[in-house]
Amino acid sequence: MRRSKGKQKMRAWPFPYAKLMHPFIIGGGVTLFLFSKIQNAMCEGEIYADNPKNPKYAEIQARKHKAEGH
Repeated sequence: MRRSKGKQKMRAWPFPYAKLMHPFIIGGGVTLFLFSKIQNAMCEGEIYADNPKNPKYAEIQARKHKAEGH
């Protein structure tokens, strides 16, 4: 059994890995971006804005409080 000495270099891929995978990588990034936008929009919606379980509840309440002139 061989033991590694120090850092090992990564093996070169025998085929164009990035060329084949780039549509999936781009699609994953776009999907994450869109889901983030949808989640933020839902947190700001009327239904969820007054729910204390909302992660942005304190921020929304502070904005309402400031808008009321307090």
